[in-house]
Amino acid sequence: MNRIQQIVASFCLLSLTQIAAAHPSSIGYLYDTQGNIVRTGYGGCVRTSQWTPANALAECDAVAQAATAPAAKSAAAPAPATKAAAPSMIQINLSADESFETNKAELSAEAKIKLSALAKQLNGLSYDRIIITGHADRSGSAAGNQQLSERRAYAAHNYLVSEGVPSNKMQSSGKGSSQPVTQPGACAKLKGQPLSACLAPDRRVEIRVTGTRSK
Repeated sequence: MNRIQQIVASFCLLSLTQIAAAHPSSIGYLYDTQGNIVRTGYGGCVRTSQWTPANALAECDAVAQAATAPAAKSAAAPAPATKAAAPSMIQINLSADESFETNKAELSAEAKIKLSALAKQLNGLSYDRIIITGHADRSGSAAGNQQLSERRAYAAHNYLVSEGVPSNKMQSSGKGSSQPVTQPGACAKLKGQPLSACLAPDRRVEIRVTGTRSK
């Protein structure tokens, strides 16, 4: 290498060193001999084949830098409130104040109020089956008590139908006096009206609604 070539090489090396010092991420752009980025006729920076978003300069590619900047973590949105699940089974008993009179299957006014409330509740639910079971006290014969318990179950069944509950969703049956609530011998010494009042809890209808869930 002659003296002139050494001078030119030294000058080029010096220029590149100055450019690199002025623009530490300058590899992606074309510079003039003064270390300034070469611009297009529209003012844009002229890129080289080595340009990448990683070495973009804000003065030339603010949008590119914004695209590669890590996104700020947004505040965690509160978890949506979960709707309370409907109970899997609803059970009501027509007993005590809603009980039937001795040897009768007519619904009392209190029983109708309770059944109307149930029908309204079912209107907002999906369900699989309504099981209605009638019961009698032990004051009559086994055959008579069986028939009476069935009549009481169907009295509740028919009232629910009148309140808009589908009949094909209901299963009604009677258990006679085979499943008393009162304890054996609890009313043994009573007669007449006191005996009827003591056995009142046995004269009942039990209703279970299975598979309930919100619509």
